[in-house]
Amino acid sequence: MGQTSTQAQREVERTREHLTQTLDAIQLKAKRNLDVRTQLQTNRVVQLSTAALLFGIAGLSVLAYRRRTQRSAAERLVRKLKLNDLRDRVNDFTDDARAWATAQRRIIRADSKSKQAQVERRESVAQRLLVSALEAALTALAAGYARKIISGASSPQERGRAAVSKKR
Repeated sequence: MGQTSTQAQREVERTREHLTQTLDAIQLKAKRNLDVRTQLQTNRVVQLSTAALLFGIAGLSVLAYRRRTQRSAAERLVRKLKLNDLRDRVNDFTDDARAWATAQRRIIRADSKSKQAQVERRESVAQRLLVSALEAALTALAAGYARKIISGASSPQERGRAAVSKKR
């Protein structure tokens, strides 16, 4: 029995050693496969794809720079004449003109309202004068009619009564 446990212990030790070696090999392989530097040093596909990517970025950068520096004649003229600034100034002038026109319309409306109020006030004064004149005329007419009635009284008693009521 002692030898079997010793044998089993040796067997376990060999299995552990074999598993440890296998695990170390797997870790080394994983490190090599995931390490960018190792891949760049050993793998031709990664080297070529990285070179193509860098070449593409450099080419796009050069194209963007050349396009920026080589503007069309119209763009150069716009920059030289500062047309964008001129466009901004014209837009500002347009806004100012609209504001001025709006203010003028408001002034005209306010002025026409004040003129209309003056006309209404004049009409009101004229109406009051006319009403007063009509009242005075009606009063005079009524007074004349009353005198005619009083003077046309047939009996002296009626005249006396009318004279007395006139004095009151």
